[in-house]
Amino acid sequence: QGTEPSTVTIDAQVWTAISTAVVEHDIAGMAATYHADAVLVTPGGTMPISRALAGWGQSMETMKRTGSRASVAFRFALRQDGAETAFESGMFNYAVTDSAGATTRYIIPFEALLVRTDTRWLVVMERQFAATDEAAWNAMAR
Repeated sequence: QGTEPSTVTIDAQVWTAISTAVVEHDIAGMAATYHADAVLVTPGGTMPISRALAGWGQSMETMKRTGSRASVAFRFALRQDGAETAFESGMFNYAVTDSAGATTRYIIPFEALLVRTDTRWLVVMERQFAATDEAAWNAMAR
């Protein structure tokens, strides 16, 4: 786990890229990690990733205007990464710090299906589950 060439490449092209995009309020950088036809699945339903990205982009713009900062970290329970396709599950810890310094964390279990194109890895499906707590995050392997 974590040392296969595809896993290392996925980390660089997807998870590190998303983490950087969140910190930099860069919705275009985040969008580049998803296939154009990707689907987001949440406890509330499904939607094209384009609709999710539009909402996330608005949130990023609002954070820029209000002086808020955000970050996201990933931990994985399962990584079935092959040469052309991958399935990964784990949690992400999304933290927002407002201009007054108060931080709110959202710890979300998730699953992702990825495909390797000619040039890069892309998420084709992201499933987010109901939020969990810091104890579950701390129990997850790094």
